[in-house]
Amino acid sequence: MKIITSKFKKVADFCYELFRIAELPLHFSKFSNKIYSNYNHLFLLVYKQSRKFTYEELLTDLAGNNEIRAYLGLNKLPHYTTLIKFAQRLPMNILDKLIVAFKELLPNPKKVAIDATGISLDNASPHYCKRTGISLKKRPFMKTSFIVDIENYFILLCKMRKKTRHDTIDAKPLITKLSKYYKPDIFYADRSYDSNSIFKLCFEKLKAYPLILQRRLDIPKHRRKGEYRKQTFENFDYGEYLQRNKIETLNSMIKRRFNSNVKSRTDKLQKVEIITRVIAYNIDRLIRTGKEIILVFTKIIRVSY
Repeated sequence: MKIITSKFKKVADFCYELFRIAELPLHFSKFSNKIYSNYNHLFLLVYKQSRKFTYEELLTDLAGNNEIRAYLGLNKLPHYTTLIKFAQRLPMNILDKLIVAFKELLPNPKKVAIDATGISLDNASPHYCKRTGISLKKRPFMKTSFIVDIENYFILLCKMRKKTRHDTIDAKPLITKLSKYYKPDIFYADRSYDSNSIFKLCFEKLKAYPLILQRRLDIPKHRRKGEYRKQTFENFDYGEYLQRNKIETLNSMIKRRFNSNVKSRTDKLQKVEIITRVIAYNIDRLIRTGKEIILVFTKIIRVSY
């Protein structure tokens, strides 16, 4: 029990350092009752994902864990509906700031890859689907695109979409956003991202070499379309391209660690759950890899106002 408590004290330290980097306000409104701060609410949402709890299970666990409550400065626990209402009104740009804030905690990535994976929105088991006649192939899911540091297995950026769309639609804004915060050397992607506009963004905006597998390799260079696609066609290193498979490993890691489905029912809560899961995953990786960083904000006053 001491090992578990010590681990989640480290999770709290990383969370509060992350909130400091993102420069989040203590309260979103001056009319707030100020019983709990944004830090308290956001940490509880991340802690919930770390322990794979429901909202009720989270409060039940904290009610019997006086040591963590004292460490967080929680004199009393909020009702679980308080956390649900906070997640419903939480602006998505605040969660985006928290993901971007990891740039101060993570090593500078040299090799990054992009890929999309589906997070199931249905908790029904395959056995239940078979008995009730529900199709296993068309179950609802949230398409989540990740840009990943494939050397250290950290998630740098993510974007979610409930409806199926082509991968390049989400890739373009992600690459543009990545160029503002990171300077990788190589950008890996599979055939679904074979678009001249993606190659152009990698060369001109990201300043990275696009190691993207192109479609129809049997077509010669002079018959291929796209100036930037032609530049990389003859110099494609397939052996180095296989490093892209590490992002599939990361997709498996986050699903095995935090489950492959979400339990929320509304679109907003589903997205909040996935992003807080990404935050919990990155913090878990920081703890497991033993990254030494200066946590200058770990001793702030954690008292509910």
